[in-house]
Amino acid sequence: MMVRSAAGLLAVVWVAGVGLAATSAAGADPGARQELPPGQGRDLTLGMCSGECHGVEKFMSEHRSKSQWLDTIDNMKHEGAKGTDEEFKAVTSYLIAHFGVQVKINQATVKQIDDVLDLEPGQAEAIVKYREANGPFADWKALMAVPGLDPKKLEEQKSNVIFS
Repeated sequence: MMVRSAAGLLAVVWVAGVGLAATSAAGADPGARQELPPGQGRDLTLGMCSGECHGVEKFMSEHRSKSQWLDTIDNMKHEGAKGTDEEFKAVTSYLIAHFGVQVKINQATVKQIDDVLDLEPGQAEAIVKYREANGPFADWKALMAVPGLDPKKLEEQKSNVIFS
């Protein structure tokens, strides 16, 4: 299915959203409804990932690293998924934030942090350098003290960070 305009995409998202409200998970209580968590990119994800190929239940129980979600999105593009680079980026960020894996922020390497969290280039390195200079992060507030981090973007990924 090809969407040629923003209005067309919104129509697809709306129709998919209506369909999602009535979709129940395989093996779940037939009265239970699948809902995607709120967040930036939710509507695009709903529109792109609940179409002819599969529904959202395909990925709602899956948790993957950033590199794994990037590979998944790349495979979807090769299979014919339609969207702009910015739309695919928004969907990938949403999936990483809400269906990602966890990272032990006080033990992880730069590469491990970068593979789990959706950060701007250099931010994983800034986290590790700050941790090495100031000691382990006690909590979310301590992590937010790292200069240059985007608190709003990280807040969506909060469930992917472990402090122990």
